[in-house]
Amino acid sequence: MSDGRLRIAFVYDALYPYVLGGAELRYHELARRLSSRHDVHLVSWTWWDGDPDASLDGMTLHGVGRPPALYGPDGKRTVREAVSFAARVLPTLLRNRWDVIDCSATPYLPLFSTWLASRLTRTRLIVTWHEFWGDHWLEYLPHRAAVARLAMMLESGSTRLGDELVAVSDFTARALAKEPGRTRVVPNGITLAAINAASVPPGAAKVVYLGRLIDEKRVDLLMEAAARLRQQLPDLRYSIIGAGPELSRLTALAERLSVSDRVTFHGQLDRSETYGRLRAARLLVLPSVREGFGMAVAEAQAAGTVPIVVRAPSNAATDLVRDGVDGLVVEPTAAAVADAIAGALVKPDRLASMARAARQVGMARDWDRLAEEMETIYGRARTQSAALATLEGA
Repeated sequence: MSDGRLRIAFVYDALYPYVLGGAELRYHELARRLSSRHDVHLVSWTWWDGDPDASLDGMTLHGVGRPPALYGPDGKRTVREAVSFAARVLPTLLRNRWDVIDCSATPYLPLFSTWLASRLTRTRLIVTWHEFWGDHWLEYLPHRAAVARLAMMLESGSTRLGDELVAVSDFTARALAKEPGRTRVVPNGITLAAINAASVPPGAAKVVYLGRLIDEKRVDLLMEAAARLRQQLPDLRYSIIGAGPELSRLTALAERLSVSDRVTFHGQLDRSETYGRLRAARLLVLPSVREGFGMAVAEAQAAGTVPIVVRAPSNAATDLVRDGVDGLVVEPTAAAVADAIAGALVKPDRLASMARAARQVGMARDWDRLAEEMETIYGRARTQSAALATLEGA
């Protein structure tokens, strides 16, 4: 487009608001902002009813088919879904012309199809890396070593695809260190205006968890911590915001630990209510051992809520927290989580100081600024593509 407008395609099998997660939210927030100045498209499963080509908040949606289940009975992403999306996304990408394509690295297989489409159409490809697992695959699939090693090979091979790599955290960028010349860090952000506008519900819990209910989030540690604090903090209440395959196990665990009277499972809430409950809380507890960024931490800090995260080799959320300054970093045990909760709540002056620092850090992560960074990357990609076309035609 000679008028400076870019034709941008985002490719990911999960689409906000039909699927809630950090990666989905990132693409939605970037695309929504860029659509005011550019021609923005999202290629995904047809999560909506009606025509596969639709519009949302100024963006064009291209559905490649009705979505199968993303997760299997074990709570893990399914290979079948990734294979199916990889096969279906290719024709859609080839039928159109783009200035730049931004594809999520995970779940890997669709990236190979997208890379092929980008080469056939001579389109610059940006690959967004939300996380890099490496050896963590062996822990994630302990009873399927062959599958884990295959995933490691696919992941490693995926780092070679794309004209430029964008990591959402320094943590992930370090894991991609073998591609230093092609890697940029553009973190996830928050919608500060929406957080500030959210109404605080009366009587809301002072401790909140926000995220998917999957095993690596280790919500069980929070349940066990709540049991440990029954006597010390008898009036403390906890909110669990999110959905996922671990829900039934966690509700049963709360019953078994005799904390179901103080733990409320809210399921998925809309963003306004989620932000309101974050603002009402004093602490966010995210005991996850695997995070590519830690969107819940960034949102909590922007709300002035102090995050508690755990140390783990695959947990990028620890990069967002300065221990004792704007949050707490503890060992991944129920005892450590309980001690951190109690230690923070019984020292209100220290908690208030951390909350102020957290709020200050959170305010610097607004999506508007990050969208401008990505716009620069996309514009540079088109310029490079035009330069290569000129050289090839000379």
